Amino acid sequence: MHRRTPIYTALCKYVREMGLRLHMPGHAGGKGIGDMALQQLAQLDVTEVPGLGDLHILEGIMEEARVLLAQAYGAEQSLFLVNGASSGIHTMFMSLPPGQRVLVPRNAHRSFYAGMILSGVEPLYIPGRISTEYGWCMSVSSHDIINLLNAHPDVRSIFLTSPNYLGVSCDLKEICARVRDLNRPISVFVDEAHGGHFPFHPAYPTPALRAGADAVVNGLHKTLPVLNQGACLHVQDEDYFYRRILPAWSLLTTSSPSYPILASIDLARSLMMLEGEYLLEKALDLSRFYKGKINTIKGLSVLTEEQLINWPGAVELDPLKLLINTGGISLSGLQMASILRDKYSIQVEMYGANQVLAMMSMFHQAQDWELFYRALKDIAWQYPAAKGVRQEIKPVPEPQVVVTPREAYFSKNIEVRLSDCLGKISAEMIAPYPPGIPCLLPGELISQDIYEYLLYLKKQPVSLHGPEDRSLRKIRIIEK
Repeated sequence: MHRRTPIYTALCKYVREMGLRLHMPGHAGGKGIGDMALQQLAQLDVTEVPGLGDLHILEGIMEEARVLLAQAYGAEQSLFLVNGASSGIHTMFMSLPPGQRVLVPRNAHRSFYAGMILSGVEPLYIPGRISTEYGWCMSVSSHDIINLLNAHPDVRSIFLTSPNYLGVSCDLKEICARVRDLNRPISVFVDEAHGGHFPFHPAYPTPALRAGADAVVNGLHKTLPVLNQGACLHVQDEDYFYRRILPAWSLLTTSSPSYPILASIDLARSLMMLEGEYLLEKALDLSRFYKGKINTIKGLSVLTEEQLINWPGAVELDPLKLLINTGGISLSGLQMASILRDKYSIQVEMYGANQVLAMMSMFHQAQDWELFYRALKDIAWQYPAAKGVRQEIKPVPEPQVVVTPREAYFSKNIEVRLSDCLGKISAEMIAPYPPGIPCLLPGELISQDIYEYLLYLKKQPVSLHGPEDRSLRKIRIIEK
């Protein structure tokens, strides 16, 4: 069954059979593109012609591919996404009525805040558990979630991120079970963007659907052989799918989807069902071996699953994410990442104050792992420990929500000097990385604690996401 690739097969058939294309897109099958590599890709870039279906009409090859995708992930219903996992998260939020109170993790992806603006829901934020060693938010706990649900009985939806960017999964099984025990109509929506490979090997973290989530988004392009922006959305309640999810998805999804992206999802699903366990097993063996070797390098350490006990709610770790702590050598994460790129031609996924994050895949071979290991060993030898290098991350104060993200977005705002913002309401997001938790979101009060934290951030070598003025000399506030 999973040898079938309905979209890819139909696309290849059309390319073979059709000589003159008198339809969109304007490059006419690559005729208008000078670069040879792009010409080849453009051959597959077509529109909705007979035989290729329509993404918005659930029939023909699109329906067949959709059913196969749902079977692969154990979902009642699945949808293709061609604008990344973000569009799936927007869809989940848009399935809710304006004004509904929802629980949201404070360290969520920026698409969560866009979803809240689009939908008009009212967020209640789940506190995150931050690692003082790594400086990042590692998890949320079921204890905190249940306390919030007991304090706010009108909440009907919970949004979670699992795994997080670092590959750490929260205890979704326990969270879903404890939510069900409340006997209230509460839906659990999960951003599993970085876990699209989890269902295909039993030793990898528990997939969100299997843990009991009601709807899940996978950013397939992040971990599978899928073109950028390729993702999917899974739903377990068929009635909710047709009544709320499908209309929201159709509203947000382009009427001109990329057939190369759709075909790559189709092919990846087939590959993972036929060979995924074998490929992931090889990658798992390499991960175990090289994590052990990296942890023997003086001054460096890589996060292991055994360390998760330090953060309540963190229970599983993606073996293909390598979070490497540089606190024992005389380099910051930025310096380490720069040397890896400039001297060794190795580009890591991300860097923080005292760490770098490397994303391995099931297609990296032993020589790739060895190359990375040798570079780390070489760098650690060249830059031994020195005093005063490690950067401590100050905890983010808890903000006060004054107006919803949607109200804040549509409010008139002005730019003021940072020294004049105390007591005002923020009109923009300010999120330092690390720890990846916004200290301010649109609609939140700039209290004394927040103001002092902003002054602290100005002096730190952290990356700021959100503000128009990243130097924080000025900040946008809501004009009363």
